[in-house]
This record gives sequence, C-alpha cells and structure tokens, in this order.
Amino acid sequence: MKRRSKKKRGRARLVFALVALLCVAFAGLYAAQGGSWSWLVVGAQDASRHAFVDGPPTDGEIRVFFAPTSPANPSGIDDHLIALIRGARESIHAAFYDLELESIAAALIDRHRMGVKVGIVSDSHYENRDAVQACVRAGIPVVFDKRSAFMHNKFCVVDNLWVWTGSTNATYNCMYRNNNNAVLIAAKPLAENYTAEFLEMHRDRRFGARSPRNTPTPMFTLGPVVVECYFAPEDGVEKEILAEIAVARSTIDFMAFSFTSEPIAKAMAARIGAGVRVRGLFETRNAADRYSRDDFLAARGAEIHLDRNSYNMHHKVIIIDVATVVTGSYNFSRNAENQNDENVLILHCPDIARRYTDEFEALIAP
Repeated sequence: MKRRSKKKRGRARLVFALVALLCVAFAGLYAAQGGSWSWLVVGAQDASRHAFVDGPPTDGEIRVFFAPTSPANPSGIDDHLIALIRGARESIHAAFYDLELESIAAALIDRHRMGVKVGIVSDSHYENRDAVQACVRAGIPVVFDKRSAFMHNKFCVVDNLWVWTGSTNATYNCMYRNNNNAVLIAAKPLAENYTAEFLEMHRDRRFGARSPRNTPTPMFTLGPVVVECYFAPEDGVEKEILAEIAVARSTIDFMAFSFTSEPIAKAMAARIGAGVRVRGLFETRNAADRYSRDDFLAARGAEIHLDRNSYNMHHKVIIIDVATVVTGSYNFSRNAENQNDENVLILHCPDIARRYTDEFEALIAP
C-alpha cells in the first residue's frame, strides 16, 4: 500500500475540514424505508441497466443500510444486496466470511449462468454451508482461506464500480436478527481497492500477514466526502483509527461487537481527559469477557451501555464529532489487527455520521 507522509496526512485532515462544511450543501436524496437510507453525492455515470430496489446508484453515490430486517420486507437490507448481485453484467467479486443465505447463493449462481464472471472467497470454518456448496457445484470458483484465523470480510464488488461492505454477514442471523450495517458506494477508486484485495485472496491465495501493501488509492474524495479505505493486517488499521480518535473535539460514540483493543481504549480515555464525551454500546455477551474494555472506559468517565438484542449487536462502528464514521468488518481487537483479513472504511461526512448516530441513539434508548 502507498503510505502517506505525516505532512500529507495533515493536509488531508485540512481538506476534510473544508469538505465537511460543504457536506450539507451537497446533501441530496434521502430514502428512509425498509431499513435503508441513500444519499446522492454526485451523479456522473449512467447505471440504469442495474435493477436496484430503490433505483440504481450513480457513480459517486453512497447508500447506508441497517439490520435487522424482516424476511417479508420487500425493501430490506437483504433485498438490496440481492438486487445488486442480480444487476451485475460483467463481474462479481464476493468475499463473504459466511455465505449461508440460499437467496444470495441463488443470485450468484444465476449471474454465473448468465455469463457474468463470478468469484467467491469464504472462510474455511463455514466451508460446508449448503449455500456456498451450491455455488461450488454450479461451477463458481470458490476459494477458502484454509487457516485458523478468519477471512472476516463481508464485501462484494460488482462491475468494477459498486462496493458493498460493512458488518453484515450473508447469514440469516445477520440479516434478520442481529444489529448490523452496510454501505453501498459507487466509486471506481474504491472498487479498484477492493478488487485488488479480492484478487490477493482469490487468485494469489495470500491471506493475513502474507497480504501485500498494495491498496491503489487509500484516500480519495467523492463529491464532498473524504473516503479512506484500509485492509488488515497489511495497512495498519489500528493506527488509522487512533489518528481519527486523536483529533476528536467534542464526541466519540461507538458500537462494538467486540472491543478488546488496549490502544484504542487508551486513546479514547485520553480524549475523555481532554473534555470529549465518549459513549459506547457493547454487545452484552462479549462485554463479559475479561479483556473487554467496557469497565476500563467506564472507570475513566465514558458512558457505557450494554445492548438489549436477544441475539447480537454486531456493529463495528466509531462516530467522531458526528462528522466521521469508521465502519467495516474490523472488530476492535488484536486478532482483527494482526491475523484476520478485514476491511475498514473511514467516511468523513456529517450527513452519513448523523445516520449512524441515529442508529446509536435508537439502540441505547430506554
């Protein structure tokens, strides 16, 4: 991956400060139905040949989705992913930690049979799932990581333009029971980043620490949004997250399925000492782990909540100053940093951050 100098990083932060002020002025289309939300950043390319639930995203658009939804909901998060896949005309690069939903497998198989180039990477722990084995039998080239650490990604790149990623696995629990998020972004630089990561795993069989640092464009602008894209373990994701926490001025809110990272916890505690309000939502089961950082942060003044979902609160999200969102597959843990294959997006935009803040507020509400 091409590394940024401290000078360039500082310049990027200044650029963000300017574009954040413009973000509201560029805000466009909102569609809050069926657990989905879309925000039109800039339209520069016709994507009408795709059949999307809420209409086709155009080049430069970002859509945010939250789970759980109902299987009966015709515009749920699952329907948006399936519509994305079924709209593919050229290629689908899917890195699914756990491919369980047969509806998603059926969409992948349909596109494969229609001549679309489909490839799948999945984690070996779920190699025997009926859905992923159906893809194997259909002739789709499926690669498993064959190691104890996780291929933990949940992303899909379609036609070298659209990228779907977030915390949502292609499973019944993640779509219909657990609290999750996903983003759909139409941007060629981002698609190139995720395609490079996919090919490392699918074509080159390079996982974990064997992955090269070769992300083509780790930072770029998309209309008024500054987008940062990193992969673990090769890109040093924790360092990038610490850099964002260090510049927090007023608030840090986070939703964590697993939070055992000492450096991230200490960085948040330092911001509390500087007067920043820190609030956190922990998955209740994992908060019981002796390495979880909920007690550490509570002792230093953070407002800590435990989730009330009888299944799982599966988010991996940090919201800074209601202006920046960190999201992806990356749990705040040593394994995510050093062993698993993970991806993280850092989206600098108040409008997107407000959507995630709304989700946070809804989940901590009495």
